Amino acid sequence: MPRTYRKLHRARAARNDEFYTRYEDVKKECDNYLSHFFNKTIYCNCDTSDSAFVHYFLELKYRGLVRDVWHSGGLGGLDFRNPDALRMLEQADVVVTNPPFSLFIPFMDILFTSGKQFLVLGNRSAVVYKNIFPKIVANELWFGVRRWTGGMEFITENGICGVPAIWFTNIKHGVAPPELPFSKYVEMPKYDNADAVNINKSAHFPPDYSGVVGVPITFLEWYNPTKFQLLGRDKDFTYDGDICRINGAPVYIRLFVRRLFKN
Repeated sequence: MPRTYRKLHRARAARNDEFYTRYEDVKKECDNYLSHFFNKTIYCNCDTSDSAFVHYFLELKYRGLVRDVWHSGGLGGLDFRNPDALRMLEQADVVVTNPPFSLFIPFMDILFTSGKQFLVLGNRSAVVYKNIFPKIVANELWFGVRRWTGGMEFITENGICGVPAIWFTNIKHGVAPPELPFSKYVEMPKYDNADAVNINKSAHFPPDYSGVVGVPITFLEWYNPTKFQLLGRDKDFTYDGDICRINGAPVYIRLFVRRLFKN
């Protein structure tokens, strides 16, 4: 397990969700959505008054670019599931925050139910969560402008910590995913328990292949629903409902994808 994943795993196991977002990362992403924030009430429901999110939106409020900014979460504040926090959510227009990674599933369930626009940070592995992946397939949820490569750095009690985090949103930001960097042809072994072939790197996706390909989850950095059809996760697609196997050996999480060709 890579070091950054080990840090996140330990934090999740200990329910240590004190990963604070840096102001420069908030600004770099949020500046792409200014037209969607204009004259809106922004709710940072997992933040305290001194968070980078609240500081950023207070600056926009002073400039007359947002109507108001509310916050209720963080240490000593309201849990996002608290009835008072839910009432604030109902009255707000847009949610922008960094929710506790260990509570990402219930947090997103509440957001989906609310019908609000949102821009939130989450662990990269959340793309395969049972309440997240179907939304990506249905094109009701996509990724922010910032690319996946390199993860993000967060402020912790022990200093700066690199975490494989990405932005999730349902706001149209108008920035297309980067083009998949097709490279050379490689061997594409067939799975034992699925009618598909495997690649270990997204760049190895065969550019002229019309069949189903099993790809690592990092493929989603390049996923464009106008160019690829996302079919399902490994356990949704395999004959036996298990993870993929090649010659009896298990293969780490795979997504099944088909290239779309223009007629």
